[in-house]
Amino acid sequence: MLVVPEDGRGPVRQWTLARRRLRRLIGWGGLGLGVVAALGVMVLATWPRIGAYDTLLDENLALRARLNGIEQKLVEADAALHRIRLYDAQLQLVGDSPILPGFGPLEDDEVEALGGELFAEDTPWEGPEGPDELDGEPMEELDPFGFSDELDPSALRPAEAWASRLDERLDDFLGLAEQVEPRLNLLTLEAGDMFSYQAAFPSVWPVDGRLTSGFGWRRSPISRRQKMHSGVDISALRGTPVRAAASGTILMARYNSGYGRMVTIDHGYGIVSRYAHNSRLMVREGDWVEAGEMIATVGSTGQSTGPHLHFEMQVDGRFVDPMDYLPQ
Repeated sequence: MLVVPEDGRGPVRQWTLARRRLRRLIGWGGLGLGVVAALGVMVLATWPRIGAYDTLLDENLALRARLNGIEQKLVEADAALHRIRLYDAQLQLVGDSPILPGFGPLEDDEVEALGGELFAEDTPWEGPEGPDELDGEPMEELDPFGFSDELDPSALRPAEAWASRLDERLDDFLGLAEQVEPRLNLLTLEAGDMFSYQAAFPSVWPVDGRLTSGFGWRRSPISRRQKMHSGVDISALRGTPVRAAASGTILMARYNSGYGRMVTIDHGYGIVSRYAHNSRLMVREGDWVEAGEMIATVGSTGQSTGPHLHFEMQVDGRFVDPMDYLPQ
């Protein structure tokens, strides 16, 4: 091979290429073209699969985002269940009390009044085709977050359908909890208020003794005339403990001319009890006492013919027969 300058000036270069070397260059060139052609064929053959994996990656990321949203809703559902358990515990405390009847299963009309079926006991937690299958394929065989050889974009669709179903059921639960919680709160308040109302009535006898005079008209042992007896008389030895028939606040703890040393307790809800003719007072005005707590001792102070406790009850300012409320 000769290389001559175009204008004829300058040196002329010459290369000599042996046949053996030429054949070697032609061989390597053909091999290179073959490799390039093979790579081109492989790229063309795998290009659809590369596009499918791009689609798979997009669906995988979308599914991850959906699962993150579901996880947040599960946290909200757990908080709602915790609040419902607190309401249930409060209702259990009231329901276990002998004052109120227990709470059993809701009747159909009660369920309807609460807005429909609350919890279906026989409804399993299922995916689109069952609790453990998606489109007939076991869940554990799916790999929605990997890229195995057997995984294709269609493999994510059952998982996406399951996530969508779970998301919808969580929305239903959270919506139902949002409707039920105010009613549970109201029910708890009403039950607690009812419990407090019932607890305002006597739960224990004020003194251990013998009933000597009941409520109503009688001949007064002092004036010998017919007179309304506004309470009951319970005979007991001097110094016998006098106890609060129910919990409440001490309204009065002092000497009263006719009643002697007297204690008056306000139990709330318009219910007041009175303990008269005591020999000694153990409480002061403004004190809070529990049912059964000692407040005085039996005596015969005031207009009394002997040691006994005169016990009265008022409901909304009206005297009532204590025997209708004392435990039998």
